Amino acid sequence: MPPSITCSVKCRPHPRLAPQPPAAALELLAARCAPAAAELRAASTRCRSPPSLSLSRSADSAEPRAPCRGTPSARRARAAVAAGGDDGDGDPPALMLAGALSRYAIFRDDLVRRAFFAAEAAHRGQVRASGDPYLEHCVETAALLAELGAGPAVVAAGLLHDTVDDAGLDYGFISEQFDAGVADLVKGVSNLSHFSKLARRNDTASRMDEADRLRIVFLATEDARAVLIKLADRLHNMRTLDSLPRIKQQCFAKETLEIFAPLANQLGILNWKEQLENLCFKYLHTDKFDELSTNLLEFYNRDMITAATRRLEQALDVRGLFYYAVYGRHKSIYSIHSKMARKKLAMDEIYDIHGVRVIVKNRSDCFAALEIVHHLWPRIPGKFKDYISSPKTNGYQSLHTVVLTKELLPLEIQIRTRDMHLQAEFGIAAHWRYKEGVRNRSSSVPGMVEWVRKVVTFLVILLENEKMSVQELPKNSTISDLLKRSANYGMPLRLRLNCQVVHNWNQELKMGDVLELIPSTPCKYGSHTRDFHQMFDHRLAVSQS
Repeated sequence: MPPSITCSVKCRPHPRLAPQPPAAALELLAARCAPAAAELRAASTRCRSPPSLSLSRSADSAEPRAPCRGTPSARRARAAVAAGGDDGDGDPPALMLAGALSRYAIFRDDLVRRAFFAAEAAHRGQVRASGDPYLEHCVETAALLAELGAGPAVVAAGLLHDTVDDAGLDYGFISEQFDAGVADLVKGVSNLSHFSKLARRNDTASRMDEADRLRIVFLATEDARAVLIKLADRLHNMRTLDSLPRIKQQCFAKETLEIFAPLANQLGILNWKEQLENLCFKYLHTDKFDELSTNLLEFYNRDMITAATRRLEQALDVRGLFYYAVYGRHKSIYSIHSKMARKKLAMDEIYDIHGVRVIVKNRSDCFAALEIVHHLWPRIPGKFKDYISSPKTNGYQSLHTVVLTKELLPLEIQIRTRDMHLQAEFGIAAHWRYKEGVRNRSSSVPGMVEWVRKVVTFLVILLENEKMSVQELPKNSTISDLLKRSANYGMPLRLRLNCQVVHNWNQELKMGDVLELIPSTPCKYGSHTRDFHQMFDHRLAVSQS
């Protein structure tokens, strides 16, 4: 495997580009494990008496009391939350938390810390295929969300995201120990994981129309933050895929490329999209990935990029145009591969492999900087794109132009404001990066993908003869309405909705429900069977209407 390729060549980035986290100096306190562990013990002492958490549920609770509350995982998690954790020196979980603290101060938050201790207890003894503790995956998923600037509830849900499916905890336990908001997020991630497993089992990625519709199910989930948590979970899984057998690597990568990478693009998180695509390319086409990586290392002209950034910085300074940063970049490996394959081009025929990005203060400065660029280098005709006046559907905004350097190499220059840059890197989570206050950060999140809900009726997943399809239904549709589309030939059926036996065929469906049709042959035809035969008589007429 060739050496890894860095994503950008940075040339004196302005310190004001990146928002400074509050109390950033505190993060340095945890830079070494021993000081961090000592601080954690002190913090733990302060929070060892959390509010009393009763195991009984209120009489009006809609959630059933699940038996998994008495599992060892649940008992350990409850005890860990109540005790505030065990932060002994040299203890692997304590060192893991210390490492997270050294990167992101949000791991100092009480809610996040309690979620960490609960996740550690729930996953205690579990290891991944690589032999690493399962808790490490939970922490890295939460760290990716912290990198986006997510608030405590989202980071806590990131830590707990696998406790329902893999550790036996339930919604009621998480709701009682934390709050309903965190529990709803974990439940949402669990539902999305279920969709993903169904897609993998039925090879949905090979059928693009089904993959497109499944992405809509993801986008239209009740809380958009659950989708972000699932994307973070998938990104870390892709980063740690080496320990799996080859066939599982390719199956996982195929699903990721067809569903999750486009999903990241639709949400505007281009940084994650590029990482997912490159990792999928690596596992699906290893030889091509290695060859293209080697060619890019040879072709990429770092000296030209460095000279171009310095020249542009000097010109901006002379004009007195304020800028946050000017830095070099190259096109991602997967994007290069896709363009070469799609347009039948050689690498040296692609105009945007070499790039420079300029971050300025406001919209008018973008066009002023563009004028400076066109004075410095001759522009290549037909290569200018104004995504500021006409943004992409995912919200992306920027000015793109391609110029010719003195080395006779095409150079793409992207010009955008700081807010446009945050939108391009973090998509729908960009507002987390510049809005202050946890409540402000999270208050508008549920409506971030409201536009998706406006363009679909609603979609449910139908499992029929062990095959999955995504069905679009009008509002207020019931199970009976969906059964009218069934391809079963008059067979009696047993139905399960979201893994629960169905007793009422007039029950209304909602976005993302999973209805499973199981053929059965009872001794006597019941009323449900007669209902089904009546529906079957009208099946062709309904399907053609």
